[in-house]
Amino acid sequence: MGGDLIDGAILTVVGMGVVFAVLAILAQISRLLSRVFGEKGEGPVPTAPGIESIVTEEGKAPAEGDVVAAIALALSLAQSETGKLVPEEGAPRKREPSPWIAYGRQQLMESRGRTRKKW
Repeated sequence: MGGDLIDGAILTVVGMGVVFAVLAILAQISRLLSRVFGEKGEGPVPTAPGIESIVTEEGKAPAEGDVVAAIALALSLAQSETGKLVPEEGAPRKREPSPWIAYGRQQLMESRGRTRKKW
């Protein structure tokens, strides 16, 4: 029995060694590929012709916190507005519930009532 325990420990150590060796090799390959191809985002950011940057009256960009606050305020105002939703074209219109749905609900409620009465 002691020999089986030693064999199991050796197998565990060898298996863990193989796993970590393969992980180290993959990390080196990843590092080599990032050096060869470069990382994303290192080049200049392309801008579309219709997009303008945010500039204040003083001519400098606002702080990032101000932009986040403005976006949060706009989202809050948009969510607080209560209005009637306009369905998209081709969207199905809301119909009256089917009598089959009402019948199914009635049958379900009656079956629940019968099970309670049995005891």
